[in-house]
Amino acid sequence: MTESTRETWLNRIAATGLTVSSDAAPGEVPSVREALQSVVHWEVQPVATVPLSHPKALQEVDRQWHVHAEQNGLFGEEGSFLLSISGTGSSTFGWAVVKWSPGAELAPRLAKPDEGLDFLTMSVDGRVVCAVTEEEYDYWIVVQNLR
Repeated sequence: MTESTRETWLNRIAATGLTVSSDAAPGEVPSVREALQSVVHWEVQPVATVPLSHPKALQEVDRQWHVHAEQNGLFGEEGSFLLSISGTGSSTFGWAVVKWSPGAELAPRLAKPDEGLDFLTMSVDGRVVCAVTEEEYDYWIVVQNLR
């Protein structure tokens, strides 16, 4: 991301096909940093992995993320959830409130050759975190229940 503004960040999220809300994230949910810490420590194990070498890796990451997000209660009313994506300045922007849209493509649209693929999602009630991280040989889908 050449320009690290919240507007540019939100436009990158909107390019995935998700509906970006102008609503603020609820104040009582964990911060992006707190949610991130729940999925990036040495004890974390992925619920699914996709080899970086898989011919349709990004599409499979999307499919696996959606399956595990749905199974673990990530989606709230009307498909809403919170999203944070990697990139310059992202840690300062907090959560974007988004709604799932059929046909949305998170991994294929968010992956960048120079930055890889990392995104963090959380249920609007702050109970479930479902993250995608790029590791050495695989993409990891990680789910944590916070409460």
